[in-house]
Amino acid sequence: MTLRLNLWAPPSPAGAPDYAAEQAEGLSAHVGVARVSGSEAAAPLPADLDLFHIGDSPAHGFVYRAAVSRPGVVLLHDWSLHRLALSETAEGGDAATYLREMRRAHGEPGAFIARQIALGRGGELWPALYPLNHQILESSLGMVALTPTVAALATQRVRDLPVLTLPRHLSLLPEPLPTRAEARRTLGLPEGALVVTAAGLATGSSHLDVALRVVARLRTRHPQLLLVVAGAVEKDLPLEEWARDSGIGEGLLVTGPLGPEDFTGHLVAADIVLALRFPSDEGMPEAVVKALGVGRPVLVTAGTPAGEAFPEGVVVPVDPGHGGVFLDALLSRLVEDAGLRESLGRTARAHVLAHHGLADTARALADFLQRVFHDRDRLRNAAASRRPAEGSLDARLLDEVRATAHDLGLGGLSLGIEDFPKK
Repeated sequence: MTLRLNLWAPPSPAGAPDYAAEQAEGLSAHVGVARVSGSEAAAPLPADLDLFHIGDSPAHGFVYRAAVSRPGVVLLHDWSLHRLALSETAEGGDAATYLREMRRAHGEPGAFIARQIALGRGGELWPALYPLNHQILESSLGMVALTPTVAALATQRVRDLPVLTLPRHLSLLPEPLPTRAEARRTLGLPEGALVVTAAGLATGSSHLDVALRVVARLRTRHPQLLLVVAGAVEKDLPLEEWARDSGIGEGLLVTGPLGPEDFTGHLVAADIVLALRFPSDEGMPEAVVKALGVGRPVLVTAGTPAGEAFPEGVVVPVDPGHGGVFLDALLSRLVEDAGLRESLGRTARAHVLAHHGLADTARALADFLQRVFHDRDRLRNAAASRRPAEGSLDARLLDEVRATAHDLGLGGLSLGIEDFPKK
């Protein structure tokens, strides 16, 4: 019998939805796939199993709610789902649930932090340090992680949860890829420039303030250096102010939102790609895999999954501290050594082509889904035992015990109290 799968993902035109659409195409060689992207959420087609693509964005709200109400397999694009959970609770007028879930997941420190975040404090760091993904993990029959880091964290959080570590697949448009010179002509970039491209959504965690200062300084020795911010810029990010303070002048180009082909084109046009993220959401950014796939040296933040998921020599890890001194040193070296750039790019492309193909990752995912389906009865019972009915006495008592366990440093341990009698 062919497994019938409902694949849930938001309908917006970039990021996780693109990835989900490509994955659905690959999976269709192994299982029957129906996509649920919003309008079908009220009445999805009958299916043997649900696969939920969830990232830390309010756009994933309907997927989040479905994953809690009809347990299936969840594919986490980000480890922390704090912004998503916040939008589903406090920002929707239900602050009590937000405070309760933060205390349940992180004890009294979580409750304190929740009050600060609800007041608009904490920036990007606190949500990253206090991920609100426990409801999804506890409700699921299985979980797919795009990095070994997320897989290890999930196993620590829910020890009996089946977890698959799945390399993020490589998908590049257009095919065949243009040459660097062709890409620059198409995008209107100077053919003789040394292009450093900061790829993907520009946020506070991208550390563009540091990148701007470093590139501005390097331009005194290499006036042909150009920093391209390829992608949308987060609202309220003071990018213009940073650029003005850095003195980079005409050495900066900001593209704004890009379609898939132009985004790939900017990666091809680059000499060096920046994919810095700190604090990290522990996911695997699309920009990293694509930049490696087109054969460009990619600078990532050391200590994050993007810095640890690949063999040595595939990416260039950069320590995020010390005011950018490490970024300055590494970028200087790459700017001045074309041979090193080409060598790193060849290694990167060879690795991604060998380990991140859509056909191979789709087959591995299909096999995992089949295993979960065949063990579904046991896994459903396990999920039900982790999270008793909301509002019940069992649920309240368990919340108290778990919150106290976190305060005692026992968070993530099996407390031996989850198997409630079913009435």
